Amino acid sequence: MVRFFLLLFLTWSVMTAAQQEVDEDAINQQLANIKERLKELKTALNEATGEEAKLINELEAQDQKINQQGQLIRDLTAKISTAEQQIEVLGQQIESKNDSISDQKNQMAELLRLHIFINHDRILKMMLLNPGTQNAEITQHQIKYLQYKLYDLIKNIAVQIKQLEQYQTLIKQQKTELESQQTQLSAEQDTMLEQKRQRAVVLTALRKTISSYQTENESLNKDSQRLNQLLLQISQYLDDLPEDLGANTSFAKLKGKLIKPLEGKIIRSYRSLRAGYSRWDGVVIGNDPGKNVVATAYGRVAFADWLRGYGLLIVVDHGDEYMTLYGHNESILVDVGDWVQADQVIATAGNSGNIEPTGVYFEIRKAADPTNPVPWFK
Repeated sequence: MVRFFLLLFLTWSVMTAAQQEVDEDAINQQLANIKERLKELKTALNEATGEEAKLINELEAQDQKINQQGQLIRDLTAKISTAEQQIEVLGQQIESKNDSISDQKNQMAELLRLHIFINHDRILKMMLLNPGTQNAEITQHQIKYLQYKLYDLIKNIAVQIKQLEQYQTLIKQQKTELESQQTQLSAEQDTMLEQKRQRAVVLTALRKTISSYQTENESLNKDSQRLNQLLLQISQYLDDLPEDLGANTSFAKLKGKLIKPLEGKIIRSYRSLRAGYSRWDGVVIGNDPGKNVVATAYGRVAFADWLRGYGLLIVVDHGDEYMTLYGHNESILVDVGDWVQADQVIATAGNSGNIEPTGVYFEIRKAADPTNPVPWFK
């Protein structure tokens, strides 16, 4: 009977593990399908004609290149930081080895002086080794101990010197690698600056083209309509995916407790005028490009791509019809389907898309309707 239950339990365990693997594969396939549909949707939403279409495509291309450069710079910076820490640790180890060698040398010098003194002072040696001398056997053992001790010290110093040479070789290699990474980082930063200069030219031309046949107010309203359509589609796409909110607090209960997505001042307030009758549906928090943008709460990334009017945009679904939006980023560090924690870095601040201030555009949506984010912050 026990064997039967054990076999039943093992069979159930194997079937459960297999089912979990199948479920995970199914979810990954769903995510792949969602990404493909989002790509098609984004292309449709960004569609334009004539000169405007050309400039929109160029602007997105420039923003995507800056996004890639930013990711590469971030990775290189992390590697350089790790290498610097390793070099510091190696330096401390070398210093410790130097101190140890110095101590050993001092001990060796003392033993050598004693050894030389005993061997050259015949009278003292005869007295020490004279069979009639009291404790002569003990003294003889002491001399032999000193000789062995001296040999061990010489051997230890030789080993430590070899280790020190290995440490020095390793630290030289890491320094060379670090210098190479710094050179590459400098080149990537120069590339990004050039991409930004090209982007500014494209953006100026785009604004002139748009203003020739529609007002800025009309353009912003169309951008808002595109965003609403995107969010509506996202909600439908994510319906089939299982919710995994774990033990995290419901988003609705986080009002007044949210962390800000970016350190800095709010430079565009909720419902303030943008142009004409168009108003901001969220807030813009200003800061230098490249600063960390974090998720305000636990959730799943529902969109992470370039959208006309909002630049490099991230949408995080928090369940219960709540979403947070992070727009105009310089670089995106997450992908559709990723689960993110509160305070996790998901992007870097920038001004991608058609926007002037540098920072992040932040919205909170409930059932696709915007709400003032400020009362939600701590």
